[in-house]
Amino acid sequence: MALELVDYLQGSFSLIFVIISLIIGFSILSKYFQYKSRLYILVGIAWIGVASPWFPDSISFIMNILFQESLAIEWYFIIGNVTMPVALLVWLIAYTDMINKKKQKLTVILTVFFGIVFEIIFFYLLITDIDQIGIINESRPFTVEFGIFISIFLMLVILIMFVTGIIFAQKSVKSEDREVRLKGKLLRAAFITFTIAALLDSLLGTIFAVPTDPLLAIMVVITRILLIISALEFYGGFILPKWMHAIFTKK
Repeated sequence: MALELVDYLQGSFSLIFVIISLIIGFSILSKYFQYKSRLYILVGIAWIGVASPWFPDSISFIMNILFQESLAIEWYFIIGNVTMPVALLVWLIAYTDMINKKKQKLTVILTVFFGIVFEIIFFYLLITDIDQIGIINESRPFTVEFGIFISIFLMLVILIMFVTGIIFAQKSVKSEDREVRLKGKLLRAAFITFTIAALLDSLLGTIFAVPTDPLLAIMVVITRILLIISALEFYGGFILPKWMHAIFTKK
């Protein structure tokens, strides 16, 4: 289908967020070889998984540019949703490694159970009634209105990651080490920014009743920009490269 300006904005900003998230995820993951800590592998994978709901938009955007076609709706939902339980599990393993190792086994068991239930219901709906998962607007190829099942699931994942992320960040903020405090503040900002952006993104289809409303496209772009900011904050919170350290410590 022919893309309009708003579609180019939505698609391109989704692609930018995905590319940045992949770079950041693999950059964090690669730190394992330097520090020999599985924390970096877990956190790197978790961030890539958290960004996965925006993979379908990026793929569809590229397909529209090259072939004037969009990703099939089944693959759109599969790519954007099936890895989220894994991302949550990996993050919670990393979180309990850092905060509460004693509760790790119980946390993993509950999260695996939660993930299995989600996957069963998801694929059942995918086969029997895909509209219950969501609807892709025909006039806006990168605008999706999710059904109640996916909406509730995404809300739960966002809430869990927000709470655990803030708890971890707060411990770092209280550190006596100045650099650790800075990392904690960046992490706290990352989880707050990401939560706001993700919640907005998941609710836009409900807030704006008319899919062709130009304000909807503008809001989608704003949420993508917030997502990009959260990715950079997350990167700073775990890696804090020299250039970022210089920016925030400059008097």
